Amino acid sequence: MSNPLTIDQQVLHVYVALQNLAHGRAVNDIAADIGKSRFATARMIKRARALGLVEVRPTVSAPVDVGLSAQLAQRYGLRGALVVATHSPDVLEAREAIARITARFIVDNVAEDDILGFAPGRTLVLASRLIEALPSADVVQLTGVGAPRLEDGVEVIANLGRLTGGATHPLYAPGILTKDPEARVILKHPSIQRTLRKFEHIDKAFLTIGGWPEASLMAGQLSDLGEREEYEQKGVVAEIGTMLLDADGGTVSGLEGRFVGISEEQLRAVDMRVAIGGGPGKEHAVLAALRSGIADHLITDIRCAKAALAV
Repeated sequence: MSNPLTIDQQVLHVYVALQNLAHGRAVNDIAADIGKSRFATARMIKRARALGLVEVRPTVSAPVDVGLSAQLAQRYGLRGALVVATHSPDVLEAREAIARITARFIVDNVAEDDILGFAPGRTLVLASRLIEALPSADVVQLTGVGAPRLEDGVEVIANLGRLTGGATHPLYAPGILTKDPEARVILKHPSIQRTLRKFEHIDKAFLTIGGWPEASLMAGQLSDLGEREEYEQKGVVAEIGTMLLDADGGTVSGLEGRFVGISEEQLRAVDMRVAIGGGPGKEHAVLAALRSGIADHLITDIRCAKAALAV
């Protein structure tokens, strides 16, 4: 057992550790300052932490689990992940907690003159109500709506468009067209055509993850069309954008030409792609979205993050 450090040794250990951990100085530079080898200096930093002479603790102001966020990003090759520190079994509480962090993320990442794409998901509706200001940017709706009223479905675009002061491009159309060939006539409307053309120019896309079937607006639409059971039998567990996903993250076919919104190919070409979703019942959906590789950023909760890391 080593002898306890004297007070002067403690001070030196603390100095070395703070120079490296707090000020970011290289170990070699610190070693030159104190006249010791690089290895001895590195041991001093490690010992200072082990003895509790210095503490390394997160000071992120937002309620985010830093460790889970880093693990999730590393495991699934994401550019970034935010795991909201909520264990709530209540769907609405979990959605509100995720929406608060989503709003913060949007504010932190929107830049002047961006062309922003948003899906009309419920979490994004809540997030759009929390944001107070944004830089000037254009706002584009990425999919048709699944809400019973079209005006509810475009609330995200309306709210954020007012904040950015840029051009807004809504999609006043359902998310899924009927099988009737004449249903595509709606896509010829000039306002819808303007929105569809914007998909090639999106800088940042924000999409919610739908969990099948209870937490999915698209499943509700297919139910109205009498087709939901068919897609459940095909193994659909999630939706994101205009993609239906199976448990392995594969795209489930069958609705080609009937989706109204950004295509998978167009979405994968966007520089920043943010998937948002979590809460009880969405574990399989979040995992499917991660496996699909469609997003390079994820905002979720502890429940879904742990489920994704457990497989």
